[in-house]
Amino acid sequence: MRKPNSKTLIFIHIAALIISGFLVYGNSLNGKFIWDDNGLLKNNNYIKDWKYLPEIIKSDFGSGGDTKSNYYRPLQEVLHMAGYSLWGLNVQGYHLTSIFLHILAVIALYFFVRLILYDTNIAFLASLLFLVHPINTETVCYISGISDSLSLFFILLSLILYLKSFGSHAVTFNILSLLSLSMALFSKENAVVVPVLILLYHYAFKKRLEINKIIPFFALVIGYVLLRLTVLSPFVHPDVSYLVLLKRIPGFFAALAEYLRLLLLPFGLRVEYGDRLFNLGDFRVITGVLLALLLISAAFIKRKNNPLFFLSVAWFFAALLPVSNIIPLNFSFMMEHWLYLPSFGFCAILSSVLCSSPKNKNIVFFLRVLAAVLLIFYSYLTFRQSEYWREPVTFYNRTLRYAPDSWRFYNELGLEYENDSKNDEAIASFQKALEIKPDLVGVYYNLAELYHKLGREKDALLMYNTAQGINQRLMQEYYERGKAYSKAQKEKEAVSAYLKALELDPDNLMLNQELASSYIITGYYRKAIALLLKVIKASPDSALAYNNLAVAYYYEKQYDLAVRYLDKAVELGYPVPLKFLQLMKNKTSP
Repeated sequence: MRKPNSKTLIFIHIAALIISGFLVYGNSLNGKFIWDDNGLLKNNNYIKDWKYLPEIIKSDFGSGGDTKSNYYRPLQEVLHMAGYSLWGLNVQGYHLTSIFLHILAVIALYFFVRLILYDTNIAFLASLLFLVHPINTETVCYISGISDSLSLFFILLSLILYLKSFGSHAVTFNILSLLSLSMALFSKENAVVVPVLILLYHYAFKKRLEINKIIPFFALVIGYVLLRLTVLSPFVHPDVSYLVLLKRIPGFFAALAEYLRLLLLPFGLRVEYGDRLFNLGDFRVITGVLLALLLISAAFIKRKNNPLFFLSVAWFFAALLPVSNIIPLNFSFMMEHWLYLPSFGFCAILSSVLCSSPKNKNIVFFLRVLAAVLLIFYSYLTFRQSEYWREPVTFYNRTLRYAPDSWRFYNELGLEYENDSKNDEAIASFQKALEIKPDLVGVYYNLAELYHKLGREKDALLMYNTAQGINQRLMQEYYERGKAYSKAQKEKEAVSAYLKALELDPDNLMLNQELASSYIITGYYRKAIALLLKVIKASPDSALAYNNLAVAYYYEKQYDLAVRYLDKAVELGYPVPLKFLQLMKNKTSP
């Protein structure tokens, strides 16, 4: 029997990947909006009209749904916007998009491995393992998780185009590679590792590195990071201290040990692992350290004879670092979808072992059978795991079996019960959330609204009053913390505290004034101007607001406006220093 030629084999492999993807994930098409899907998609006004495109480009991820976020992922929101134009809030359309993007990323993975190894069999098995591995169900079945598959597709496309740039049409491929990296960065922040992955490829396969080719990739990533830290809202949590970083490092190794276990034996998968700090003596931390040392040592030992093994291990650690949560980006110390990009390393190593051809035919047969068993086993677990993401009540109840102290999921469960008119269950869930964390203002409001709906006005009033009392106390605490930070000249920390206070009392003029002052000191003059104009509109006789507005406009080099508002501050009796007043006059004099 004649073997198929290369193009035919590629076609067969891609068709098999597409069919396998829909077979394994097809049952997720009937899933509902779940968890953050409500704020990021269902209730996100920005995606419902193309006129909001500028807002998406300049805002944090999820701003259109009043969801506070440290992330900037405009490409995902534009994709949701396109989806809403096509099928509105028909959830099947969004699930279909998620499956399609996962398959698209897998096909890119296939071509990438084939390009670096010239081995179609390893490329196919690695892609198939990645396609059906249960660890990726969170990314595929959770609509809001498409940033991972979107990012991975563009990361791999960028790497493929980079490798192609060493042939003909080098400049074109290089430009397209950088454009793909830009798309990856606008999909998810973990794409910052691409220049490092390029360096690791050159080192692993002993390929000559052309500095003029790699510099634009580093420049693009550095420019992106600077953009995020200046013009756009920062992705680094503002309350993180050096001490907190040190305390969180052991958690990375504890997560590493669990990640490796989940890759080998993907049992007990769930969305909630909790926000925990670990001691260095914890068994999981020690296990993680030992496994890290073992893998890194083995990678360097095998580098000469097995460059794929070195690249796979290095890829795993490099891709894991941006989501290591050493700098807390999420309420959990680990999450399964953070393994989406790193897990390629595991699949590549496993496929190279299973596709090896030792001299002993019995071993070869055993490896082929093992490959088939693993694919069937992983596919079955993935099919079962996708059921976890279909029904919100089932999802929250199953999550709470693993994380019984998660007030977030009790609150979400309460909201789902309320939507299903199961009011007693909703009240019990809200009350359970408050048992775990008694100062949850939002949960008190949820209970108050439910009591009001049920005609239990006394209970509703009690919940409203309790919520308002907690609001006022927390607001005062954040305000005092902000003042203390300002006095200690830690204005970035002060901004964070004032912002939290304003979340609780957004119309408080004093808070707006203090935040504006901190914005001026930290260089966010336009944000300060917006706040101060709001203060003046509410309180036209605020001399301090006029003075600070003049300062902000001065630093924005809008001197005419600065003088106008400074004159108003003087008119209202603010003691403006004569030197500053004269400086302003000089700036506007012909």
